[in-house]
Amino acid sequence: MSRTRTISRRRFLQNSALVGTGALFGANLLSACAPAAPAPSGATGEEGAPSADGPTGTLTLALVRDIESLDPIKTYSLNNGRWQKNVFGYLVKRDEEMNLVEGGGLATSWEVEDDLNVVFNLREGVQFHNGEAFNADSVVFTFERLLDEENASPQRFNYTSIDHFEKIDDYTVRMVMAEVDPVIITKLSGYGAAIVPKQFIEENGNDYVSATNIPGTGPFQIVEYEKDAQLVLEAFDGYWGEPAKIQEVIYRIIPDDSTRLAEFLSGGIDILTLTPAQTQAVEGASDLEVIPVGVPTVSGLRLDASKPPTDNLQIREAIAHAIDTQTIIDTILNGVGERMAVWQSPYSFGFDPDLEPYAYDPEAATALIAESGVENPELIYNVIGDDTQAKEIANTVKAMLEAVGFTVTIAQKERATFFDEYRAGELDNIVPFGWGGWTLDADNTYYSMHYTGESYNPSFSNEEIDALLDEQRGTLDQEKRQEIFYQVNQLIYDQYIDVMLYQAQYLWGVNNRVKDLPLPADERLWLAPASVTE
Repeated sequence: MSRTRTISRRRFLQNSALVGTGALFGANLLSACAPAAPAPSGATGEEGAPSADGPTGTLTLALVRDIESLDPIKTYSLNNGRWQKNVFGYLVKRDEEMNLVEGGGLATSWEVEDDLNVVFNLREGVQFHNGEAFNADSVVFTFERLLDEENASPQRFNYTSIDHFEKIDDYTVRMVMAEVDPVIITKLSGYGAAIVPKQFIEENGNDYVSATNIPGTGPFQIVEYEKDAQLVLEAFDGYWGEPAKIQEVIYRIIPDDSTRLAEFLSGGIDILTLTPAQTQAVEGASDLEVIPVGVPTVSGLRLDASKPPTDNLQIREAIAHAIDTQTIIDTILNGVGERMAVWQSPYSFGFDPDLEPYAYDPEAATALIAESGVENPELIYNVIGDDTQAKEIANTVKAMLEAVGFTVTIAQKERATFFDEYRAGELDNIVPFGWGGWTLDADNTYYSMHYTGESYNPSFSNEEIDALLDEQRGTLDQEKRQEIFYQVNQLIYDQYIDVMLYQAQYLWGVNNRVKDLPLPADERLWLAPASVTE
């Protein structure tokens, strides 16, 4: 059984445009223009209700790999975003329709003093899970820690526009900017900006909070973490907002695709993401649903410009023209996907609708290899060894590349270390990658993936692109930023540094016993409204 839960592209573009205008001068406008947060939509469309005695039941979800860290400043992937949102609080809240909701987070309001100063009024009476009070000291400590280079946070690049936070009184802070940042308010709703307890971390240390436990202010608290096995949360009865309806949430870490599917079919897992091929196994089950959700994530191949033969522009161009992405979408993805030109999808501010995906032209690819001067070019295609769909795509791309004159070796890598190896520049030639750009603004994507030396850019460097990205960060003029992003799009496109495969649609598998589960487009599940029937 399946049905569709999507946000329309028009709605998504409207929302991303609002996010795009999240410059400091427009921060209050964001929430004023945005519609009120909708009532959470149930995964089954039926209303669930908590027990009169409090939260009940257990919800079990699957994660495809172990979490990087319990410490929010040490994490960088969606794999962590799916649980962090339920444990930690943020100054700013973004709802499932991607609207920023003033007063929905740990800041009840904010006031823009000028382009470089914003005052936040903080929510009173909030406690961390360990009983420590949330206050201005918590906020100042959180961002000092995030911005401290010694802590080496992979999220730091998103927040370097902040000089510091300063305490005005116990429940008022001022954010002092080092430079203007058109999307800083949006950034405060997500990755890296989770507010953490000052006293607890100072007493226990970074190693403890990374591997054992860390309190947040969210509706669920961590009660157990077993590396490579599971993360267990339980409802926090001191949560300041609407209390959770579910008593226990278990995130099981199951890297193998077939094992996850078997657990879902047998009832061992309530929620997971499916590949298109796996949906056939679910269609006949009366107690399970497949729910497609439109998302901004784009999947593609990153080409390493620092290592031969992909350090040769003509070789990279040949790779781009040798891959028939439409065939991959039609066969491996069962038609669930759309071709893209660059990492920005139509859902994001900075998307250029006039930029066409690279044409499939195997004859041109063969000619480009000959013109490159590289004899018998050999490529290494890296892939996560337990990712069935990724391996199927890899084998298909290998055949396409070898048909035009390449020799391709597929190198299977461990899921647990894949992204660390990539970020360290240890993976040669071709690396499959997915990127959603959670701020729905091209700054997040291009700065982290194409600015020299940044987190997800181990090898590429282009002074013109760097200068343009710096320029757009220094202006609050959104039309100018859009023009700059169009230039950046074209420059990246002309370098053939990335070959896009498809814009994704997430296929959620959900057991019908789960009620009122929001499925947001940013894929960060908010579990507080959900309930389960036993």
